[in-house]
Amino acid sequence: MAVSLRYRQIHLDFHTSPVCENIGEHFDANSFVQRLKDGYVDSVNIFAKCHHGMSYYPSKVGIVHPHLRYDLLGEQIEALHQADIKCPVYLSIMWDDWAAQEHPEWIIFDRDGHASIRPPLSGEWGWSTLDVGSGYGDYLLAQAEEICENYDIDGMFFDITWPRPNYSPWGMKRMADAGVNASDEKQVQAFATQVLADFYERMTACVRDKAPDATIYYNGTTTPSMRWTLPYMTHLEIESLPTSGLWGYLHYPMFARQARTYGLPFVGMTGRFHKSWADFGGLKTRDQLDYECGVILAAGGAVCVGDQLHPSGKLDDAVYRLTAHSFQRVKALEPWTKGAVPTAELAIQLLDRDRLYPPCPGHEHGYPSAVEGAAQMLLESAIQFDIVDPDGAIDQYDVIILADQGSIDTALAQKLRQYLSQGGQLLVSGVAALCNGNFVLDEIPVTYQQASPTIPSFVRPDPLLTRGNELADDYDYVIYNRSHVVSPAAGSETFGMLSRALFNRTYEHYISHQHAPAGESLNAPFAVQKGPIAYIASEIFSAYRDHDYWAYRELALAVLKRLLPHPLLIVNGPGWVEGNLHLQTANEEHPARRIVHLSAYHPRRSMQAIPHADQSWSTSDLSIRVRLDNDRPEQAYLAPDKTSLPLKRIDGYAEITLPPIGAHAVIVIE
Repeated sequence: MAVSLRYRQIHLDFHTSPVCENIGEHFDANSFVQRLKDGYVDSVNIFAKCHHGMSYYPSKVGIVHPHLRYDLLGEQIEALHQADIKCPVYLSIMWDDWAAQEHPEWIIFDRDGHASIRPPLSGEWGWSTLDVGSGYGDYLLAQAEEICENYDIDGMFFDITWPRPNYSPWGMKRMADAGVNASDEKQVQAFATQVLADFYERMTACVRDKAPDATIYYNGTTTPSMRWTLPYMTHLEIESLPTSGLWGYLHYPMFARQARTYGLPFVGMTGRFHKSWADFGGLKTRDQLDYECGVILAAGGAVCVGDQLHPSGKLDDAVYRLTAHSFQRVKALEPWTKGAVPTAELAIQLLDRDRLYPPCPGHEHGYPSAVEGAAQMLLESAIQFDIVDPDGAIDQYDVIILADQGSIDTALAQKLRQYLSQGGQLLVSGVAALCNGNFVLDEIPVTYQQASPTIPSFVRPDPLLTRGNELADDYDYVIYNRSHVVSPAAGSETFGMLSRALFNRTYEHYISHQHAPAGESLNAPFAVQKGPIAYIASEIFSAYRDHDYWAYRELALAVLKRLLPHPLLIVNGPGWVEGNLHLQTANEEHPARRIVHLSAYHPRRSMQAIPHADQSWSTSDLSIRVRLDNDRPEQAYLAPDKTSLPLKRIDGYAEITLPPIGAHAVIVIE
């Protein structure tokens, strides 16, 4: 089912303990709607059942909050619909404290035999985690059916859903009956994934039967393994509160670049909080929310901002004055965001299919270090890219990166060979695609010899690697992560040379404060290129992620530019001004156009591990170049106010010099 998402959403958390009294006492439907309208909100997720297990409508299936005296959900839906504000309904899935108390047999136990519950005598954060393959799944299905039958719903937002093995006595018996070896974690995880898939199928069928036009999303599924969950949902959402301590400011830009490869619309969710969910009294600045909304739009998503409703049912005026400032601009930009498609000239290829399907514990929520490092490097360089899973299409990209580590199976190897035969290009690094000492793809123009005998190793760039950057060709740059010794294929070009350290640091061999200096040459190249394939003999992307050493970015980009000499977008500015290029096809209201989003990240120094971009200032002396591909645009301007910008055509590019910009700017070329 094709869906059209609203672009100015609120996720209105309402996890309200049964010890809270006077629930919804100050809720007034007219005031509630007016605050949302004043905040330029056009869609809001509202609660049917929360993590405490409390229901906020007269449920005959679940337990109604003991201090709620009326149908809060019903009054919200009626008022919101009258104001043309969409309101998907929230239902907590795997976390439910009340159900755990009533049915302890539904609780998941971990591999060590511990119940998955909050420490019972503490006030720590935590919830009871329940098994949807037990009777609890039937309970959830009955409640969803009740909601769909009793209310005119716009959608269902199912929260807390991911494969979680259950080693309870009941769970162990279920695995034994299914022939699962409970000591084999791979088998157990595959079984847990199938249990969840069966639940998804039942729940999605129920909603589609009762409310065929409703949107459906299962939160917790937007992971590197997200492909397997797509049949059960109408769209994707990326929960990514950057100041929470869990996600950070690079999380959303990375996951958006995978989510957008599946052809489904998606939402980026940040929060109004200083920290994370339930941060009552925490509030972002206008600059900070402007920046976060801009980043969401720049990657192609609709915007959702998390808020939390006070138990009394009254919205905070200050929150919606804040959203008004950002959402007013989001609304004004909708002619240039709706229907615009992000471009990508390069893809980072996810490897290790067996770690993605089924998702293994600890891997399903994040990317490998090499993928994160490559994404950071490309974002800072304004190279337009996606992240593609092993089953994703790759023919449309100019370059594919196989980053540092990971295996490729027969199917992916065949797809990559087909891609190369059609004119595609590869950048391979480290031991990506290496199996038993040999690269699976014979086309990679090196023979693997061995890992570097020392960590670190060093690279001496040659003039081809130092062109146009600050690298020096008379200096040995340390590679903190592993490098590898390879022999170049006949007819290939080599760049830079690797050296070992004098020795590995041990209790017997050490010098000064850190590692030893450069020693003998390894007589091995840092990089090799032959035709459409380039290889870097260091785990350069994970090293960039781990150490943030500028030299790694310059070295990798020097190699990449040989494959991508004419990128779609060039930003003449610092790496903290990120550039994203969208294409929007012509319609009755406008011609075809290119749209560039610039997002300027301005963090402060502080003693906190989490940076706060809560102050923005104008950034000047910026310019961009946009590749034209034989088009002849007539004008350039800033959206939404259409301030005209000077446009020059130079060497196949449109060059535009920009006035000072704030946290987010949109440049249109048409």
